[in-house]
Amino acid sequence: MADLIMSWSECSIKIGKTAASDAMSTALTSIGTIKDKSTSLESAEGEKMTMKRTGGKVVAQEVQEGEITLKTRVIEPDFAFLATLIGATHDTGKKELKVKSLIINDPYSVELTPKNVGATGLRIRKSNVTYKEGYSEEEGHYADLEFVILECSDGELYTKFKKS
Repeated sequence: MADLIMSWSECSIKIGKTAASDAMSTALTSIGTIKDKSTSLESAEGEKMTMKRTGGKVVAQEVQEGEITLKTRVIEPDFAFLATLIGATHDTGKKELKVKSLIINDPYSVELTPKNVGATGLRIRKSNVTYKEGYSEEEGHYADLEFVILECSDGELYTKFKKS
């Protein structure tokens, strides 16, 4: 039996705008410092349609794919990164970021790389990004990022890989 390489522990996440024809972005940028134990991949249950005949016996059933979401929290997000992601205006001289909206319309590619060699990573060619900003006395300035995986034109959702 081969040694088991665990995929938890530290990870890094890079993102970039999805290229034409749902191709993986070739210009990936780090999202920054990820809060300990904040990254997760969650699958929601899909819609289930059932056809029953008289007496309640099932004669047909169809299950739809559920939503798959990658979630993470970034500690003290970088102004330059945020300007690119949410389209804010970054004034480096004044060290200011002028935010007009937190809505991200473009699809993004995502690559999650685990720390351990042999552990499983994730490449998402196309996702919808939600950005939620927050502050607290305990955690300081942070950003919660959620990547809802979108089906590509060829039907792919994501690719798993082993870190080498």
